[in-house]
Amino acid sequence: MWIVREFEKTNKNLPTFYKKFTVGNKIEKCELKISALGIFSVKINGRVIDEYFMPGWTNYNEYVHLCTYDLTRFLKKKDNLLEVTLSDGWYTGRLGYTRKSHVYGEKEALFAEIVLSYKNGKEEKISTDETWKVGESNIQTSSLFDGEKVDFTADVCADLDALPCAKAYEKEIPFAPYDYEPVKKFGELIPTVLYETADTIRLDFKQNFAGFITLVAQGMKGSEITIRHAEVLNQDGTLYYENLRSVEATDRMILSGKKDVFDPKFTLHGFRYAEITVMGAAKISAIKGVVLSQEIPYDGKFECSSEIINKIYQNVKWGQISNFVSIPTDCPQRDERLGWTGDAQVFCNSAMFNSDCKRFFANYLKLIRTDILPDGKIPSFVPFFIPVSASTAGVPGWADSICVIPYTHYLHYGDAQVLKDNLPYAVRHLDYYLSKCENGLLKVENPFGDWLSVKKHDDIAGINQCSLGLSALLISKMYAIVGEEVNAEKYAKIYEDAKSAFRAYLMDEDGKIAGDSQTIYCLALSVGFVTAAEIKPHLLKAIEEGDGKLTTGFIGVRHLLPALCAIGENGLAYKLMQETEYPSWGYTIRQGATTIWERWNGYTEENGFETPSMNSFNHYSLGSCAEWLYSHVLGIKLSEGKTLVVSPELNGALAYAKGEYRYQTGKIRVQWVRLKGKGYLVKVRAEKGVSFECDFKGRELVSMKRKGNKI
Repeated sequence: MWIVREFEKTNKNLPTFYKKFTVGNKIEKCELKISALGIFSVKINGRVIDEYFMPGWTNYNEYVHLCTYDLTRFLKKKDNLLEVTLSDGWYTGRLGYTRKSHVYGEKEALFAEIVLSYKNGKEEKISTDETWKVGESNIQTSSLFDGEKVDFTADVCADLDALPCAKAYEKEIPFAPYDYEPVKKFGELIPTVLYETADTIRLDFKQNFAGFITLVAQGMKGSEITIRHAEVLNQDGTLYYENLRSVEATDRMILSGKKDVFDPKFTLHGFRYAEITVMGAAKISAIKGVVLSQEIPYDGKFECSSEIINKIYQNVKWGQISNFVSIPTDCPQRDERLGWTGDAQVFCNSAMFNSDCKRFFANYLKLIRTDILPDGKIPSFVPFFIPVSASTAGVPGWADSICVIPYTHYLHYGDAQVLKDNLPYAVRHLDYYLSKCENGLLKVENPFGDWLSVKKHDDIAGINQCSLGLSALLISKMYAIVGEEVNAEKYAKIYEDAKSAFRAYLMDEDGKIAGDSQTIYCLALSVGFVTAAEIKPHLLKAIEEGDGKLTTGFIGVRHLLPALCAIGENGLAYKLMQETEYPSWGYTIRQGATTIWERWNGYTEENGFETPSMNSFNHYSLGSCAEWLYSHVLGIKLSEGKTLVVSPELNGALAYAKGEYRYQTGKIRVQWVRLKGKGYLVKVRAEKGVSFECDFKGRELVSMKRKGNKI
């Protein structure tokens, strides 16, 4: 049974539901099964289950996650107390840049079931019903976007018997097991003080991240402390709020007169800087930044002799950590935080090299499958909750996520079930594309193109056709992996037809492609529509016309560095990676970036801040270059087989490079060093069970050490 607090005008704080229970002798296990229309925080006998924003974001019209916790170790023999506080979360809270609230429903509700298992085989269940008590917490307001306000003077009732009972709530919604990692505290950051007066403290946490600030305050009862958050500073040293759009990003606490600990449960901010102000009198101490992220292990490592590249790599990781919260979001600071499918598909390979995203992306793919439209359009973000338009569904480069992510997932984790789960939906997506083809060319409106590229090019037709070909190619490959050869051949033929149309209508005899952009040459090569020899002069010319720098946006940036290596220009790839003039990753670092920016010109010395309506300083898409560090600099090449190929791009631009990657069968470590004399020393070590081969493309090596024992 779902239960709710019956609304009364006297209710002002978030509700807390209570259930006392006693366990019998010889208890073996106590499990809590719990879900919410909204998000919950759980205490058992005063112990907090330290997870955030559960049960995660789903399309509540289709299903909601059911979470399971083992409470056995927290039990007492009698007078056990379960407390659950609810907040609006994604269910009734406002969502995305549309600023809509109550998208899925009108009120938050709780479902819970305590399952007591005894050694004699008996089982007892205590489920949510109208015997559960409900009172007010000390949280006045809480919003994922706007912040949390805690009133420590609030009278949180200790006499449960005096509290009203919860009310039953009729709601039919299927449960699905919560089967991926939760959001938890990922780490803590200690700030430095930039500015301080009697009532104001301005802080720098030295790192842009997603989370909140915790602190201890003691002062006059009724004094109020306000905490505001921002990613960057204005020129005068004050916090820059304009790019937050409608988000307040403000936490508040009203002091009790005793020692109060602020430790919010239901909000998230994207920030590096914060300003704390006091109205009244209070002493503040123990200030920490709490980093929140999905609890996935980051086993990937990379380091080289270039400090610029090392910093880019760290910025990419922090962008991933910040934006992997329930779903892969676009940014953690403004009123958006949506699961954009294009962003996820360009970054998923980098993410999987960095960390174990097996369950995380399996969940995200389920969200895509749930929200696919009847005509096969893949939404531009999921969960999907706004009207369908040319930009919200079926956009090439975004819709291809239903093909790219499952195939990439298989390369990393070897789980063919993911392919089987997603292939029917990938086919529906491709069928939509095919229904929009004329003379073999995909003719759909694409308002995004190579999103946020430095220079505008007329390359939409080419990007569309590459998306058509890529989807057909990956569907063919996935069918081959699962043993459906007839379908594999069918979609291979569709791919060849897409390639022929591309070459016939979008490419001239000299290899020049319509649009003539860096992106279209790199993308066409990646998809296999052209050869390296065909596009080499045109790609080099496009880079020259860009003053020797990159001009790619979200779609093209992933393919640029690999394409340069493919045409024999790995030195140019290293140069672009270490560039520090605008536009480049290094330029953002010169401007103080500690995460990847949404746009190359988020801030420039010449023009200052870009348009604040869309200018995040923590956005992972342009960080898709990280896969190149693993697959080209270290040379760890994935394949559909179980054998890795180690083929590093050895170049004098670096004195050394080293790193690790946890493959599906174990960890592999690669290290190479440029020797003072001639050649390179390469070391490859792998855990038992990791099969690998080495290919150095005829390069001269002084030595190559291969070890198969554990690292």
